[in-house]
Amino acid sequence: MNRYMPSPTVIKLFVFVGFVWAAVAGPISAVLILDTVGAASTQIGVVMAICAVISMLFQPMWGYISDKIGSPRRVLCFCLGGSALFFGCIMFTRNIYMVAGLLFLDIFFRCGVIALLDSHTLSEIKAIPGLQYSNIRLAGSIFFGGLSLIYSRVINTWSVMAIIPISVAIAVISLFWGLFIAKGHQENANDTDMGIRRAKPNLRRDAASLLKNRPYMLLIIFAAFSSLAISPLFVFMIEYVNAVGGHAGHVPLIHALRCAVEIPAFLLVGTLGKRVRAKKLMLLGACFSLVYIGGLLFANSFYLLALSHLAAGAPGFILGLTGRLRYINETTPESVRSTSITFMGTCEIGLGAIIGNLTAGFVLEAYGITALTFVSLTVLLVGMLLLLFIPGKAPQEI
Repeated sequence: MNRYMPSPTVIKLFVFVGFVWAAVAGPISAVLILDTVGAASTQIGVVMAICAVISMLFQPMWGYISDKIGSPRRVLCFCLGGSALFFGCIMFTRNIYMVAGLLFLDIFFRCGVIALLDSHTLSEIKAIPGLQYSNIRLAGSIFFGGLSLIYSRVINTWSVMAIIPISVAIAVISLFWGLFIAKGHQENANDTDMGIRRAKPNLRRDAASLLKNRPYMLLIIFAAFSSLAISPLFVFMIEYVNAVGGHAGHVPLIHALRCAVEIPAFLLVGTLGKRVRAKKLMLLGACFSLVYIGGLLFANSFYLLALSHLAAGAPGFILGLTGRLRYINETTPESVRSTSITFMGTCEIGLGAIIGNLTAGFVLEAYGITALTFVSLTVLLVGMLLLLFIPGKAPQEI
């Protein structure tokens, strides 16, 4: 039995990834909170766009600090603590402007959390033979999905605001786990060896080289267009749910159902997709996303809406995410791994969240969800066209 049991380090990493994803499940529901305090679609679009600007400006900063000190985990924990502090303060106000201000402070810290988590995970799988990204990342789907299911029940029973103290409590647990338990395989290595391996005398040069890295920059552009197509559909999911006769509690329910599909999908990608090229994974993900957006056009019931997310949206997300991280692993220096991931996230935010969410708010108010869906479909097709120009790389396991 011991032969098939994961090591304590792998278990700690798995649980840490799960806790962090569970901790961000609450703040991700910011649109529901804004809707509850009476914000209009245009106001929500503006607030989310400003949050995106903050994220775009400061996410690379957290990545650079992480590469500088050589520990994505420590920076992640610091960011998680700051996010929990300001998100928790929303419990004490119903003023739209106060809520918006606290969300701005929350995103200042939270913007780097998931990217730093991916960076920490990639560092660990390099140090542990046979471990793959998808084997660990499915913990996020398990914890995030399970908590989303609980949030759905909490919202239906009490209110959207009731998820805030739960979210803060989970963030505190995540912070403790990250600081004192999940220190990581590499960070527990010999201090002398670690000092040699983590020395980065050319960190600025390596970071600047990313801008001259043509495959990486093409990946960035593709990721940005993909985010521009998909992000507004997630942010304004409540509008699609309302259109088919649903209610706010159905939004976290869809998140939970998606995560239930993501768990076996991550396992399949980890086994069947080990030797598939990164570009092909991204193309498959884009095709599934195309089907997902098409399904939204014809969804006239909650059942069909959920089916679009489960059958196409979740697989598209997993394939695209795995492909992008695999491609980053192949084309960028390890010394600036956190910077390369957070910079990609910044560009996704720039188009997807700032332009996408701001535009989506006005499109929804003026023309409705059908027009928004057609806009997303067009943008995704442009992104798929850009994907054809990305050079292929040799397959590599992550």
